[in-house]
Amino acid sequence: MTQTSPLGAPAAVGVRVGAFSVDAALVVIAAGAAFLLGSPVLAGAVGAEVLLGLWILQARSGRTPGALLFGLRTSRVDAPLVPGAGRAFVRGMLVVLGGLVFVAGAWVVVASAAFDRSGRRRSWADRAAGTILVFVPRGQKIPDADDSAALSEPTVHARPASPREPLRVSASAASLPPAPEWDSPIIAIEAPTSAGARPAAVVPEAVADAHPAAPQAGAVPRVGGMQMLVVFDTGQRAQFDLPASVNFGRAPVADQPGDVLVAVDDPDRLVSKTHLRLEHDGETAWVIDAGSTNGSELIDDDGVLHPLPPGARTLLEDGTRVRLGERVFTLSRLIGGPA
Repeated sequence: MTQTSPLGAPAAVGVRVGAFSVDAALVVIAAGAAFLLGSPVLAGAVGAEVLLGLWILQARSGRTPGALLFGLRTSRVDAPLVPGAGRAFVRGMLVVLGGLVFVAGAWVVVASAAFDRSGRRRSWADRAAGTILVFVPRGQKIPDADDSAALSEPTVHARPASPREPLRVSASAASLPPAPEWDSPIIAIEAPTSAGARPAAVVPEAVADAHPAAPQAGAVPRVGGMQMLVVFDTGQRAQFDLPASVNFGRAPVADQPGDVLVAVDDPDRLVSKTHLRLEHDGETAWVIDAGSTNGSELIDDDGVLHPLPPGARTLLEDGTRVRLGERVFTLSRLIGGPA
């Protein structure tokens, strides 16, 4: 019995073979043209470049030209997310290795989906990489991580309804100058450049055209003397006074006046522009996936993944890690702030 994936029904064997044949034809045509115009060395280089391009397309969008033509998409088997670089590499490499067996071995690997008794029609390469190839339902838009994602309004606002005061942002244990008084400070903090080095503190960058320079008055008072520290797996970190409402993403935008924006270091561009919202009232934290392309997950102490439904306000328990695309961060509450 065929099992349906969250993105659609598993692709039939004939259709997946057709999609793969289109991709293979692109490689052969490009390499053949280079051979006629140059040399075997040039043909090999061009063929390798086309394969590299197909790998990047599948890793970032799940769709190669052949898959796009036949209405297919490669997804992670455990969640409706793009495969990512690692899974796409394993999947493609097994197909290429199969092609070393009289060339036709590549088609045998692709057609091995017919032997999958689970009903999900996963080829040998899919099972090794943890992926699945599915039909995209007609009329469904496949978003890209570059698309803007509108934040869903949370059920309860963590910030009090009192007049807004600008948040003070700190990136290290040293005190920083007070934040300029604009609506949405953006924090972009580089990871340490060497082992044991402390990350450099970066004051939020003002946009001169949109916000005139604010006078440097006294330090902004903290509520209860408590702060929140966010540390990513890359070493990037940010520190805020509590209470705080924070939007994370590659180029996040504010949902409400006073939101703090954290630009996540993401060279693979798997994090959406506005990916996740975090709200902390000084005692309790909640997270909300902002309808991101590649999803958000909570990782408990046992390493079990709990996907966040888009727009749902979910309690964040102590010690739980949060994953945005391929980036993971931990959250700590500090009493007293930096010395």
